[in-house]
Amino acid sequence: MKKQINLSDSGDTRLDEKICKTMQREFPLPENVETAKMEAFAKIKANQEKQVYADSVAGKTRKARKRRKVFFRTWTAAAAAAAVFSGVCIINPAFAAQIPLVGHVFEEVGQSLGFSGDFSKYAKPLEETEVSGNVEKTADKELAAANGENTDLQAEEASTDSSEAENGDTSGKTLYSETKNGMTVTLSEVYCNDVALYVSMILQTEEKFPDTMLMNDTAPVIDALRGTLKFSYNDRELLLDEPLDGKMVDDHTYACVLRYNLQYSVDDTDYDGYDEKRQEFYEEQGISREEIEADPQAAYEKLADILGVEIVDDKTIAEAGGPDINDFIKKVEIPETFHVELHIPQIVGYKPDAKTPEMPEDIRAEYEKAMTDNGLSLADEDYENFTEEQKELEHELFQKMWNAYAERYPETNQNPNSYENWWVDGPWDFTFEVTKDQSQTIVKEINDVNDENIGLVSVTKTPFELMVEDSMNVDTFTVVLDADGEIMPIGTFGGDANTMPLQDRDVSKVDIYICDYIEYMDELKGYYWSDDYEENKKTKTFKQLLDERALYHKEISFQE
Repeated sequence: MKKQINLSDSGDTRLDEKICKTMQREFPLPENVETAKMEAFAKIKANQEKQVYADSVAGKTRKARKRRKVFFRTWTAAAAAAAVFSGVCIINPAFAAQIPLVGHVFEEVGQSLGFSGDFSKYAKPLEETEVSGNVEKTADKELAAANGENTDLQAEEASTDSSEAENGDTSGKTLYSETKNGMTVTLSEVYCNDVALYVSMILQTEEKFPDTMLMNDTAPVIDALRGTLKFSYNDRELLLDEPLDGKMVDDHTYACVLRYNLQYSVDDTDYDGYDEKRQEFYEEQGISREEIEADPQAAYEKLADILGVEIVDDKTIAEAGGPDINDFIKKVEIPETFHVELHIPQIVGYKPDAKTPEMPEDIRAEYEKAMTDNGLSLADEDYENFTEEQKELEHELFQKMWNAYAERYPETNQNPNSYENWWVDGPWDFTFEVTKDQSQTIVKEINDVNDENIGLVSVTKTPFELMVEDSMNVDTFTVVLDADGEIMPIGTFGGDANTMPLQDRDVSKVDIYICDYIEYMDELKGYYWSDDYEENKKTKTFKQLLDERALYHKEISFQE
């Protein structure tokens, strides 16, 4: 039996979920409604080949290899509790009723999206010019009944109605609207440029939306969990990994936008084939598949010793006679017009008071006894003085404790789960046509990469984003400064570290720097983000610092 909105509660744990920057445009609010601010803390994670290999042989997602640097959001339950109020903001229902949302979602929310702008100038409404499924069959059945016919279509329709009712489909489906388990998902408009696809939609519930964790005062964190897109030019089902960017319109209505970076849709690389050849190379070096499956990290380190290198990556493997990733890379072209299949299995929200059960005393006591029996201190400050063997033993005991916890509370390992989430089961499935709007896109072909694989390939500017294609060197980090010398914001909602929202920035020209990754993370960025930067820049601006320290620099002008 399918679940409706799940609102079970209890416990206490760390909430570690993707959180996105969402809309800030003001709606009229009752004066007595108080809001609390929440900031997302961003971390840029370099995609080191060591972790890539460990992930790939373990059968995990290959997105790590496809995306060298991705944007991670991590919040703890304690921080969330301090930063949000436990309810979705409610606006004046009479005001909300006047908003013609269908076909106008971008008009209402476009200026406050993470990738903001006047989308209404470019977006195309998805109009219900025809209907499908249950609605179309019903029309045919009514026509047959009017003619006095008793056709097989009527029997088929009755069977379909019964099946859909059992699966929570209460109202049938049109091309762009479908109801499941009390939630109606309606696609509104679509906009696509050379960088990203944007689809606006409306989520409406029969009952009020549950209390939901908020971001930036008014934006509930809601996921189309495990949703996929399938493009007519690429047979792969591509995972949606960003929450919807949206805003509550009233107690029952959430207007939002799904954003997807199109660069991920053109990758048709045979990663499975490459992984197979790489494992064969490991075996040729005397490392069995059993060793790889049992401990990928140990297998990686063993191969590094055999090859006499510090880092095993695609390049060193190819140089040692292994497979060359370039032989497996394939990209497809995006046509001007194409079809998209959108599949949403669940709509999931995150509770503002998310708590999982505390660690049971008997399980914790067993861990503490094992630590004491092995002569290991429980004080945090003593951990740094442990030998490597002691740290490894502590890690094993700690992992054993949490394994026991997971056995006692198995639901805590599920996503979604009733401790942290509410959710509505679908699925909701749609197919729609997209035509790229290239009229406002500017592409600067650079193709300036040196022998050390440091440099730029291209820079693309659309009305809403700036995308930098660099040489994909995992040992570097790319920084973009706007015309005022300020760091461009990191992309969210389907963006990544190299796809930045324009927002209100002056990008008539930009300066692009490529820095040593460790130096930038450990030293350079701290200068810009320090509390006294405004005073320090009177002597040396961040741009001047990068001019001195960066490995590569290119100024790009977009002036007409």
